[in-house]
Amino acid sequence: MYKSLSLLAVALVLISASSVNVSAQVAKSNDVISLRDGLKEMLQAKGATSLKKLSINVDADHSEKLREQGVSASGSYTVYKGLGQEGETIGSVLIINERGKEGPLQVLVAVDEEGQVYDVGFTLFGEDKGKPALNWPFLRQFLDKTAIELVNTEVDGVSGATWTSDSVTSAVKRGAALYTLFLVEN
Repeated sequence: MYKSLSLLAVALVLISASSVNVSAQVAKSNDVISLRDGLKEMLQAKGATSLKKLSINVDADHSEKLREQGVSASGSYTVYKGLGQEGETIGSVLIINERGKEGPLQVLVAVDEEGQVYDVGFTLFGEDKGKPALNWPFLRQFLDKTAIELVNTEVDGVSGATWTSDSVTSAVKRGAALYTLFLVEN
């Protein structure tokens, strides 16, 4: 009986791991990519047939709403919505610029129509010592979580790359929160 229960547990772990692995192709690459390749992997691979480019402007009122959620944001952000053949939203990729310890980061945060992060990537990674924050074991912590879940979740930083992992965490949380505030279709 214990053997069959442990086999069932292993099967459930494999199934749940494979469901996360279907997404997150960019996060699993452990590398910096071009915006074009990121959009291709994050949106076209999910079935988007066209893209719609949007700009989000965070004014003082929106900034305050985000601060109440534990997220700091101001200024303008670019979003690419991936649309299906019928014009339905397949997913969205938000471009979040963040300061690292040694240089700038540009983080791509892919969010599905329910507001869950399904991939994270980098088009700019100005860190040398912080490179462990590019790795899959760190990035997978953000997947399948909504903005509320991310804000309320303690993310494990990367030893030796603490500043960079904090910057990446801040960017992903901001991307998910911006999606929720501006793009969730009621």
